[in-house]
Amino acid sequence: MILFERVRLSLGTAIQIGLESGNQDPNFTTAFFMTFREEGCEANCAFCPQAQESTSTSDRLSRISWPDYYLKEVIQNWPALGQFRRICVQTICYPNVVEDVVEIVSELRKVSKLPISVAIHPIQPDDLIRLKKIGVSNIGIALDASTPELFDKIKGEHRGAAYRWETHRLGLKNALQIFGKGHVTTHLIVGLGETEKEAADFILEMYGIGISVGLFAFTNIKGTSLEDRPPPDLSSYRRIQAVRQLVSKGLLKSNQIRENEDGSVSLDMDSEMIWQTLSSGAAFQVTGCKGCNRPFYNERPRGPMYNYPRRLTEEEVLRAMKESNLVV
Repeated sequence: MILFERVRLSLGTAIQIGLESGNQDPNFTTAFFMTFREEGCEANCAFCPQAQESTSTSDRLSRISWPDYYLKEVIQNWPALGQFRRICVQTICYPNVVEDVVEIVSELRKVSKLPISVAIHPIQPDDLIRLKKIGVSNIGIALDASTPELFDKIKGEHRGAAYRWETHRLGLKNALQIFGKGHVTTHLIVGLGETEKEAADFILEMYGIGISVGLFAFTNIKGTSLEDRPPPDLSSYRRIQAVRQLVSKGLLKSNQIRENEDGSVSLDMDSEMIWQTLSSGAAFQVTGCKGCNRPFYNERPRGPMYNYPRRLTEEEVLRAMKESNLVV
């Protein structure tokens, strides 16, 4: 029996399953859920509309609107067939969130065999095991910042929040032990004040221990503590995308990354290898769990496109590689 609890869907997801009117997006491959709580999130991340100190509307996450529905209503409208390739359950931070995730996933498993990812703050190993047993395939625990100091400033002690760098790192290691390599992801938001070298070192470290990295471009949202901060330079973001792609393929090592006087990074490796690896365009698409594409999560329709939610055209690939300044 479904409890009459409410759940949020990204607006695009609601449109895809017919709960909202609008044009369906052929590139929309992930169904996005978010846990619902009247009192909101107990965390206070400086970039997030869900933060305790945020004055943004409570139905926002990044640029996306997340209307709420009864879970029963969502399950009843779930399509028998569709273009979804993955379900992602985003969570806000509060004491009983695991119970809500269990209910959401349990009901979804009655109508869908799609892989299910859960993005959550660090939880106890017993809760991770519980989520795996009910059908969760992937866990994401977002560090977001690339250094302990920046983490503290953006979402930790400096923000009056309970999050700690060490606790998040331990949570990722616990998830890795339970879910295994290839099934644990963290997030890196580029543009929070890190250097390109710090972002690159973070990526190298995460992949070195078997954790994949989903890249996000910082998005300034009105009502958050960072509403006046500009998004990252596109050229800088392209270089970090290239680094992530090369590292994920096992082609780039720490001693091959050089920090230039202007703060940019350059790569001490064969230019033909860089070209061949980037020429598919995959480096410049949305990164994270397999099948996730987050259309316009970071991007405004007028651009620029930091993360493409689809395969790039040949012209777009060439432009993105040129923007990186890593290949000629």
